[in-house]
Amino acid sequence: MGTQTMIDECLEIWRDPYKELSRLREQGERPVAFFCSYTPEEILHAAGLTPVRLMGAARTIGHADAHLQAYCCSLARTDLDMALAGELESLEGAVFVQTCDTMMRLSDIWRRNTGFPFHGDLVLPIRMGEEISLPFLVEEVHRFREQVEAFVRHEISDEALRESIRVYNRNRRLADRLYRLRREKPHVIDGLSATACLVVGFWMPRQAHNEILQRIAENLESVEAEEVDRLPLLVSGSICTTPDLFELLLELGADVVDDDLCCGHRYFDAFADETVAPEDALAKRMWERVNCPAKHQCLEDRAERLLWQVQACGARGVVFYLQSFCEPHLFDIPYLRKRLQEELGVPSLVLESELQSFSRGQLRTRLQAFIETIRGV
Repeated sequence: MGTQTMIDECLEIWRDPYKELSRLREQGERPVAFFCSYTPEEILHAAGLTPVRLMGAARTIGHADAHLQAYCCSLARTDLDMALAGELESLEGAVFVQTCDTMMRLSDIWRRNTGFPFHGDLVLPIRMGEEISLPFLVEEVHRFREQVEAFVRHEISDEALRESIRVYNRNRRLADRLYRLRREKPHVIDGLSATACLVVGFWMPRQAHNEILQRIAENLESVEAEEVDRLPLLVSGSICTTPDLFELLLELGADVVDDDLCCGHRYFDAFADETVAPEDALAKRMWERVNCPAKHQCLEDRAERLLWQVQACGARGVVFYLQSFCEPHLFDIPYLRKRLQEELGVPSLVLESELQSFSRGQLRTRLQAFIETIRGV
């Protein structure tokens, strides 16, 4: 299979990922959903389960409004709506991480109103990265492991968990390799293709995803292509449920050369230490990562990381792409925009997405105006 064919298949799955659930079942997999990149997927993997990430869908709400207010984010509302409509019946269950108020309430609503066999909860400390929070995090990882063991009715050995850590670390190395290629040779692989190749891993066994990433990276590293003149941008936010943003930027003569997304660069950031006890390794990785806005540490850390990324990839603008009503991300925006403008002279644009009333036309208009402003058109 050619490289472009593999990339096109990744894009197709990104556009309509939920049909992959039934395929996984047919292949003998046991899919368990998760919503947050803080989920220790290695524990699910070591137990013989297949983690899949629910990322919402562009749809009209038919069931979830009876349980969640209209001002809750569309990620939670559309995922709940699919579950209540019976469209996620191939799942064995779901894992909820306590991040924002909406996701914490979604866990309770999901438990009481859906009939999935497994329901996992992971309570993370609010202040990540501080010495006092690490022992709590280790204990919480251990508790989650016990939840999974109780569901699958067998112990998860340390060796099985170490092997899963190796599989996921390989995945992170390959994703980083692809993202480096995207920054250094954007004319060889654009942001749309690179992101699709990463996101597709949320809907397949991790070993299969590793093989796809390796083949694509190896093939592209030897390619010599004519450079193209696209405006380099960085996208920051939570998730991109659909590829529309990346597609529109390409159509408008721009490209995403790096990102700060929890379904992108933040997802594979940091490795689990393969030389220490596996539970300690998983906890330490979560503890050391650049914080999600739903967690509190020093806001300077997140700002410094964003400034470094912008400089490293040569982005001339930043697009903050957020889910409407996502307060943790919105709280950070004024400070981050100020730092970008004052220290780097880099302009930024804030876009909010509402999946149940998504408008590609409005998105295109605002992006076009932003790009023309940077170019001085």
